[in-house]
Amino acid sequence: MLLNRRSLMLGAAAGLGSIAAKSQFGTAYAQGLGSANALKYEAVDAIPNAGRFHGKLAYSGPPVEPIEMRVTKDSSICGEGVRSVQPLRVAEDGGLADAVVQIRGITRGKPWQPVFDTTKIYQIDCSFQPFVQIGKNTADAEIFNFDPILHNIHAYEVHSGIRRAMFNFSQPKAGQVDFIPLRLRRGHLVTIDCNAHNWMAAWVYTSPSPYIAVTTVEGRFEINDIPPGNYEVVAWHPVLGERTGALTIGPNDDLGFNLVLS
Repeated sequence: MLLNRRSLMLGAAAGLGSIAAKSQFGTAYAQGLGSANALKYEAVDAIPNAGRFHGKLAYSGPPVEPIEMRVTKDSSICGEGVRSVQPLRVAEDGGLADAVVQIRGITRGKPWQPVFDTTKIYQIDCSFQPFVQIGKNTADAEIFNFDPILHNIHAYEVHSGIRRAMFNFSQPKAGQVDFIPLRLRRGHLVTIDCNAHNWMAAWVYTSPSPYIAVTTVEGRFEINDIPPGNYEVVAWHPVLGERTGALTIGPNDDLGFNLVLS
C-alpha cells in the first residue's frame, strides 16, 4: 500500500476506504458521520449489571511503506534529509495501534474521567503527539509547543471526505500553550497539521459519551461499565477507515472481540 501526504492528512476519506474487514462488521467507511455527536448524554453514578467489552484489532494486509518528506527548514530540531512517517503502526503479531473503538447509542452511563476535560496536543521534535486520540465532544483543545521553533497549527473538521477549517494560528516559541475551542458542526473527526512542517499530522476522534477507547501499541482495547442494551460498535483507523456492527451487552457480560483488517 502506497501512502502520500494527502492520505496522511485526509486519511480514509482520501479514498483508502476500500480495504476490507474480515469480521461481521459492515463496510461503512470513514466519512465523518455526524449523527454520533448529536446524541445527548447523561452521566450517572451507578450502572446496574454493567458489562465489559474488550479485545484486539489487527492488520494482515500488505506492508505499508512509510511516507517520506524532505526537511527544508529547522533541521537543527527536525533533523536533516528526509522525515519518515508511518501512519500504520503494526506490532510483530499484527496488532494495530492508533485505532478507535466506540460504542454508539448509549445516552446514559458512566461519567467522563477528568483527564478528558481538555484535549491535549503536544508538539515535540517536530511531530504532533499523540498521533490519534479520543476526546470529549464538548472539550477545548490545549496545544503545547515544546520546540524552540515556529509551528503553525491548522485544524480541520472532516465530514463526508471534506475538510472544514476550524482554527489556524502560530506558536513561535518553546513553552507556548494555547487554549482553543474544539467545536464540531457536523462530524466527529478533527485532523491537525502544521503549515510550517508538512509531515506533521494528528487526529482527534470526539464522542458524546466515554464509551470509547484507542488501541494500544499491541492493538488491544477495553471499555468498561457498559449499561446492558443493544448498540452500534464502530472501529476506525485514519488510514484503514471505519467499520460498524451490532453489539448486544447483556447483564454483567464480559465480551471479547477480535477484528482483523486487511
